[in-house]
Amino acid sequence: MDFGQNLQQDILTLTPGRKFTASDGCEAVSRAVEAALAEGVRKVLFDLSAVEFLDSLGVGQIVASHVAVRNRGGELVLCRPSARVSLVLRMANLHMVLDIRDVAPEAVVWA
Repeated sequence: MDFGQNLQQDILTLTPGRKFTASDGCEAVSRAVEAALAEGVRKVLFDLSAVEFLDSLGVGQIVASHVAVRNRGGELVLCRPSARVSLVLRMANLHMVLDIRDVAPEAVVWA
């Protein structure tokens, strides 16, 4: 699975690889988010700039992460999705629920 994670200060940054699918990252992302939340992290950022393909389980994992973070009083931000990934998120009407930004992860201003 091609996926990176970085924890700096109180922000967990997850960087899925080219494919974010059932077989390419969903379980690892779920474990990373749950572990970070258990450690007290309340800011989670998905850098989607490398993702070219997102399947329904990838979408489901993003939603599950959003719910888990929000239930613990945190904030989840999606950064730099490609046009294709943005289209998938829009088709699922998730652009109305999720915080999606077209900025680099280091440019995110947290509430």
